[in-house]
Amino acid sequence: MFFRLTLFCILVAGTFFAYAGGLQGPFVFDDLENLAPIREWLNGNQPWQWVVFGNSSGLFGRPVAMATFVFNVWLLGADIWSLKFGNLVLHCLNGALVYRLFSILWPALRRKDGATNAASWVALFATAVWMLHPLLVSTVLYVVQRMAMLSAFFSLLAVIAFLQGRMALRNGRRRSALAWLLLCLPPSTLLAVFSKENGVLVPALCGLLEWLVFQPRQGETRHRLSAIFIGATLFVPAVAAVLLTLLQLPLIVDGYVNRPFTLVERLLTQARVLWSYVFSFLLPVGPRLGLYHDDFPISRGLLEPASTAVALIAWLGVLVFAWRFRRSAPGLLLGVAWFVVAQALESSVFPLLMYFEHRNYLPSLGLVLSLISLVSLGTAHLAKYLHHPQQLARASAFALLAVLATATWARAGVWGSKEALLVQGLQFHPDSRWLRIDYAQYLMDQSPPKLDQAREHVDALVASTDDSTRRMGSIWRVLIDCSAGAPPPQNYLEGAFGGHASLLEADMLVVLESLADGVRTAPCPGLNARALGDHFSHMADRFQLPAETYNLRRLRFSAAKLYATEGNIDLALAQAELADSGNQLDAPMAVFLAELYLATGRYVDAQAILDRVSGQLAEWDETGKQFVQGVQARLDDLTSR
Repeated sequence: MFFRLTLFCILVAGTFFAYAGGLQGPFVFDDLENLAPIREWLNGNQPWQWVVFGNSSGLFGRPVAMATFVFNVWLLGADIWSLKFGNLVLHCLNGALVYRLFSILWPALRRKDGATNAASWVALFATAVWMLHPLLVSTVLYVVQRMAMLSAFFSLLAVIAFLQGRMALRNGRRRSALAWLLLCLPPSTLLAVFSKENGVLVPALCGLLEWLVFQPRQGETRHRLSAIFIGATLFVPAVAAVLLTLLQLPLIVDGYVNRPFTLVERLLTQARVLWSYVFSFLLPVGPRLGLYHDDFPISRGLLEPASTAVALIAWLGVLVFAWRFRRSAPGLLLGVAWFVVAQALESSVFPLLMYFEHRNYLPSLGLVLSLISLVSLGTAHLAKYLHHPQQLARASAFALLAVLATATWARAGVWGSKEALLVQGLQFHPDSRWLRIDYAQYLMDQSPPKLDQAREHVDALVASTDDSTRRMGSIWRVLIDCSAGAPPPQNYLEGAFGGHASLLEADMLVVLESLADGVRTAPCPGLNARALGDHFSHMADRFQLPAETYNLRRLRFSAAKLYATEGNIDLALAQAELADSGNQLDAPMAVFLAELYLATGRYVDAQAILDRVSGQLAEWDETGKQFVQGVQARLDDLTSR
């Protein structure tokens, strides 16, 4: 036991060494957006409760994850190193839980009570493969994926509690079973859910374990309560998901109006995406891993591309194969099922973006289990033909871990430099819109800005065959020219704001808002705030989106602020009224609308807006309260004259 504990400590030290080169790396994608509340708290503008409970990410706000960010910053400071170091510590804690999980699971799959010496070594090897795998670098070093890691942490706690309780129940220790199943499992599940929504899959994972691990002994039938539990956690949710999708539940289908793919196309594409994840796990070629996978081709039909049908048939074949060998390699079926079920939230019907490596953090445990089960099965057959099979197995395991550690060290080194991430991404993903935009922004941030090189990247977007990507490139070209104090060419203005469009995706909205902020601060030659406001309002009129679409309303909000900058209050008011829907998320739009009502003498309407927003503000939102109180004071002053 002491020897294995020492080896685990060495594994943790090796993991820290492998990741060390990436701890000073840059923030990426939505890091800064999600961590903005931390800055407000540090600046004294908001209390910590607002950071923890005021987050709008996901369905439940992810307060547990936000609380760890607050604690992380309080303990180690707000620099990027401390936040990534916190993620790495959490990764190692998860490694300890993975070791415990495999220590219980491996002997249970072989119908042996209690951990054996061999099972402990298997668990240690499985943990090392998982902790050192380079596919997980883009989770550990992507700061806001603390949410996915923390959800995995509590999910693992919950699954371990289920296994412990279920084994105690099977062995007749009812008091111990109740403690695990009633006192440990439910709170761990809730903490997983409030870290990230993936935690809702914990019951399904427990249902898998009940079905495949706690099978009735030969000659016995499954207990009725066991069958009910499996049905309630696996069958019922699956049927409910299908029915809700067929009924076009708004929670599922509404988001597709602003996506470049349909629900069916997403499902077809995910069959290929999941295989891509599997291949990246089995053959983790470092340069092909990373952030920029938005160039992954969409499946428009079973044969568009033909690999879609191949992927679906291959998944069916894998399930049949795993079922066929469920007795000789029981971990294979469980591993495949774990991988698929753990991907069920982010790789199914919900209108999320198509491809992210961090979605494999917890599901990859299923791949580890499948791999070890296959190796165990193959080794058992080959052992009779080999001399010294145990020594060969140890040498092979050590060699594999050395390769994985080296690959992770190399990937972390790339993550330690924004330029290295971009250069390597451009080599393998030249058609990535995210990459070209990030590269252009990186070049503009240099001192002095490298504007000509930035223009080359956005011109590559303008040359795209995709309408939305061409528009994005034109908007960025206008932004670059305006930032350089040069009038944007007419063809780029037409490409940015002309014609009809069906999509207003988040990355396009962000650059439009950046352009608006820049023009309001320093007018662009040939493009003042009034002209840009006209472009925005006309774009909003022509977008083929429902009027209540959030991104569309934010575009109108930007148009309203542009008009107000030029003193065109009537035009600003028209756009602001279209932007405000009365939703709690619209508080900034609503307060701005109240200010416009003040400017036009509509005091009753202004008061109604302020009353509504005051009732919607969270108790801990001090900045929001002060903002509303400031407008209210001006209104009271005007009405008292």
